[in-house]
Amino acid sequence: MYANHSWRTIKPADRVYLELVICDALGIAAAGVKAPGIREMLDGISDLGGGDIRPIWTDLRVNAPAAGMVLSILIHAWDFDDTHDDAVVHTASVAVASSFAVAQLGLRDGGECLLDGIVSGVQVLSRLARLVGPRDGVIRTAGLGAIAAAVAAATTLGLSREATQSAAGLALTSSLAPYTRQAVVDGSLAKRLQPGLAVQTGITAALLARRGVVGPSDWLTGRYGILPGSELTFNDLFTGEFEGGGIALKPYPACRFTHAALAAAEKLLPAEPAPKTIERITVHVPAGDAYALVSRSYEDRGSPIIDAQFSISWQVAAIAATGAYGLATLRGRDLADSRISEMAHRVTVLQDLPAADVMSDAVVEVALTSGEVLSHRAPMPGSPAHPLDWDALAMKINSCLIVAGRNDLDSDRILSIVQQLATADSAKLSILIAGLT
Repeated sequence: MYANHSWRTIKPADRVYLELVICDALGIAAAGVKAPGIREMLDGISDLGGGDIRPIWTDLRVNAPAAGMVLSILIHAWDFDDTHDDAVVHTASVAVASSFAVAQLGLRDGGECLLDGIVSGVQVLSRLARLVGPRDGVIRTAGLGAIAAAVAAATTLGLSREATQSAAGLALTSSLAPYTRQAVVDGSLAKRLQPGLAVQTGITAALLARRGVVGPSDWLTGRYGILPGSELTFNDLFTGEFEGGGIALKPYPACRFTHAALAAAEKLLPAEPAPKTIERITVHVPAGDAYALVSRSYEDRGSPIIDAQFSISWQVAAIAATGAYGLATLRGRDLADSRISEMAHRVTVLQDLPAADVMSDAVVEVALTSGEVLSHRAPMPGSPAHPLDWDALAMKINSCLIVAGRNDLDSDRILSIVQQLATADSAKLSILIAGLT
């Protein structure tokens, strides 16, 4: 077993942090059942046909690829899931979803195989995304998710290195489509589906590889591979520091590129709304295409939640007009609150900070009717440099469980379940997962 491919090969500190990432994913997945458009997506998946796996937080019975897709959709349903800030990918919606689904097949003994899959999936998705870099039109979670899901599933299944590479090669057909960002441009809820469709493909590829189906051998560096002409090998993807250390946990249910602006706005604007005292708000963010999608003037295009979650103007306006921006903002009447949309027209977003391919600081200036101008610069909250502590993460998880209507669970129980996975045999693993259904 090579480095960064299994639970036992990563550092103890990385295991502790990865447990928090898994807790975060499970908590937001619970709330995902109540997100707009998700019920229709789950109903559509149930129409694909039955199976023996019950995805967590649901009453569905589906096959493994469909189960992975379901959990991925639930994790990504509120855009509240983790982001690897350097790689710009959502790791849990791929790695956690794939590994949980395949572990429920019961083809290997115990929970450590599930954790092995998560480790390898996080590593491959994040490393490949960093190596590939930004590409026009590509959302890298969707564009590289099928390969990472295949590796995660193959690892959970205990496949050989050769079979794991075949699984990755078989998933190549669903990789790096240069059109995935159109869902964001159009404000489409299909954005929630994209990682799940990648997971479905990846798990299918792993199950095919398990039966001896061989994928393209040069999927990584061949002429039409992911990194054409590179001298990297599959093993090289697992070298160095574990990529999980670069994962950020989101404090806000929104596109990650809006988070620094939200943190700065919260520092400047009072908890009690005072819109009458605000003349205008100016937000300064980096130049570049990544920030362009969230910097445009707010416009209600008929998909309120997507328009809100990908608009710095609307989110900052929500803080100014109501005193908060969070899951309650998106679930309640605030999406239709005219005070927020009116305030959004007083918010200007300027892309006048140095361009950045990774997450960067933002500056917010509030001009008051008195003539006073307030200003604050904030880094990206939730990042490894500015992490959420357990109290903050527990509050987030508990808020998600409340949304889900799961009064029988709390953050401490979720953490306890996750911490028992590494030592659970198959029977215990089934019990632990049943506690999440």
